[in-house]
Amino acid sequence: MRKDNLGIILGLSAYVLWGLLSLYWKLLSGIEAYSTFAYRIIFTVLTMLIYMLVSGRKTVYLKDLKGLVNNKKSFWTMFVASILISINWLVYIFAVTHGHATEASLGYYMMPIISILLSVLVLREHLARVVSLAILIAIMGVGILVYQTGHFPLISLTLALSFGFYGLLKKSISLSSDFSMLVESSFIAPFALIYIVFFAKDFLTDYNILQLVLLSLSGIITAVPLLLFAEAIKRAPLNIIGFIQYINPTIQLLLALFIFKETIVSGEVIGFIFIWLAILVFSIGQVHTMLKKGK
Repeated sequence: MRKDNLGIILGLSAYVLWGLLSLYWKLLSGIEAYSTFAYRIIFTVLTMLIYMLVSGRKTVYLKDLKGLVNNKKSFWTMFVASILISINWLVYIFAVTHGHATEASLGYYMMPIISILLSVLVLREHLARVVSLAILIAIMGVGILVYQTGHFPLISLTLALSFGFYGLLKKSISLSSDFSMLVESSFIAPFALIYIVFFAKDFLTDYNILQLVLLSLSGIITAVPLLLFAEAIKRAPLNIIGFIQYINPTIQLLLALFIFKETIVSGEVIGFIFIWLAILVFSIGQVHTMLKKGK
């Protein structure tokens, strides 16, 4: 199998798994979202430690850790990044378990546009006209959502902005995705433990067998898609991997509408159409850029 074809398959696998995560968290809706998030952090740390030992990368991890500790700028950048990805994870779990999976999917649709907007505002990167148009249409869509429903899409924008700033910070640090996941979850693990011990309403002994199994596997569920994605971007062109990322929110949206039986009220439809139109314009721009580079 060609290297790029394998990369595309790995990328598709990662996005499908990410899309199906809403089903996983929905099964845990009987548990408080904060507790689910806290256990996810703890089990992610344990999963990545086991992965480190099994993969024989202990020496590499220790070398990377030493370099991170000695570089204060990178250390604190990783700390802030861990807070941002934690906000993203927590808000997503909360959204799915509280009947807002549709709004969560919208946030993931908006992520690429938000990421490019941040790169322009912060990194002063050049903004193509078609991308400018897509951003303008997306902003109009958000405005319509607020006007028509009287409801600011806080969940969508929190997911998009937290991940956008997270990606922005990670651009300045050259660390492997598996080591980064271990570091980020380890930064948050003490806070997760404090919450579980002192503030959680329930403990592991209060959960049924299914809930215990799902919580214990949450670290694997978190790690596997990311590791697949990390391998995908090594093998396939980044523009193709970026283009197929809409599989993730599309699966989320279909699950929200047809499995979770969420509804989109009439006032939201127009706003959603504008945002999807922005994504279409953005995607056409990406395809045009790909074709120009291919000549």
